[in-house]
Amino acid sequence: MKRTIIVSLSLTALVIITASLAVEETPDKTKASAELAANPCLAWLYPGDVGIDQDSSVVFFEDFETGGVSDLGQRWTHVNNKDSEVMSFVSENAPGSPGQRSLMMTGTKGQNAGGDLWKLLDRGYDQLYARFYCKFAEDAPYVHHFVSMSGKVNSPPHPVGMAGIRPTGYDRFGSSIDLLRSSANPPGRWSFYTYWCEMRSWQTPEGESAGDPNPFYGNEFGPVEPEQAKRVEWQCVEFTIKVNSAPDKRDGEQAFWIDGKLVDKWAPGSHTGTWFRSNFRTSGIYNTNPQPFEGFLWSKTDQLKINIFRLQYYLASVFEQNWMPEDTTILYNSNVARVQFDNFVVATRYIGPIATQTGFDFDEDGKRGLGDLYKMLKMRLANSKDLRTDYNGDGRLTVADALQMLMDIIRG
Repeated sequence: MKRTIIVSLSLTALVIITASLAVEETPDKTKASAELAANPCLAWLYPGDVGIDQDSSVVFFEDFETGGVSDLGQRWTHVNNKDSEVMSFVSENAPGSPGQRSLMMTGTKGQNAGGDLWKLLDRGYDQLYARFYCKFAEDAPYVHHFVSMSGKVNSPPHPVGMAGIRPTGYDRFGSSIDLLRSSANPPGRWSFYTYWCEMRSWQTPEGESAGDPNPFYGNEFGPVEPEQAKRVEWQCVEFTIKVNSAPDKRDGEQAFWIDGKLVDKWAPGSHTGTWFRSNFRTSGIYNTNPQPFEGFLWSKTDQLKINIFRLQYYLASVFEQNWMPEDTTILYNSNVARVQFDNFVVATRYIGPIATQTGFDFDEDGKRGLGDLYKMLKMRLANSKDLRTDYNGDGRLTVADALQMLMDIIRG
């Protein structure tokens, strides 16, 4: 009798929550969920990221737990650590990681412009995902450039500056997950800063009449609703680039997630707006002829694919031009900038935040029960795109996940 009452109450709760889910789900959210569900969360298979580096989909992994700073060059192709003063290890790790430390990068005005770790892969890929954790200091300033993914034909074993020059489609492309200072508090708001063969000039529509020989600087692609980066807190950042399917097709994409939430995706038709100089304007007075975004023609040759990653903390303009926030009451260090990195993963599939549970023990009591069902449904209500709640493993986020879990609980 007791078991029957529990099952009845569970079914009643499930019906109520299912109705709530149906109200929450809109056509746009359904589409976004389907896009995410097509790439189930890799991290969920490896709680704490333990063993994730052995997965066949992982191209590169770095948790900063091995060796000293001088040993980073054994795993990374190029290390920029001027005078050995930029990089150090600190005894703190990303949430959910069983590690003991993370990498600190420190930029100091008058001494350096920050530093970076640069990785050249053995071959190129059509699509890759890069996930990392970062934590900015409580007084962190704005950022000039941050973490990037790119492709380069016949690349040397070190980064080469090509600022202001538009790629040809046969040589290179790249995009940084950057932090813009416009309308944002330090360290900035999350956005893409992108170079590709059809990028626009900041000067004129043609980029040739203002007399500057290098008129093409990165085009910015940010969400309609700004996503402010946090200080003092660890944030999980993930982004992807998908190369166009053929040299004559503009179906390339890029997208990014913050703490497992899809913040922005740029793909054919994903946004509507008007190109004005170097920005695709989705609102405002320059959005004079709204048209669907055409997508990216990243590459015009099969030889150009994704093969480079860069963990970068670059502060040149921040220091040189003395960038300051409009709100003078904000804690702000204009001379020293600090950020921590941890658990960097590059893979051919969506990775997601570090998983803390084992399997589907959502309430972490060591067994499967109604507490797990309740916690899973709360997670789904909080974020309809949370891939950790794909209980039946069918690659879709539906009510069937909750029904299957309930039936398994009943069966014992």
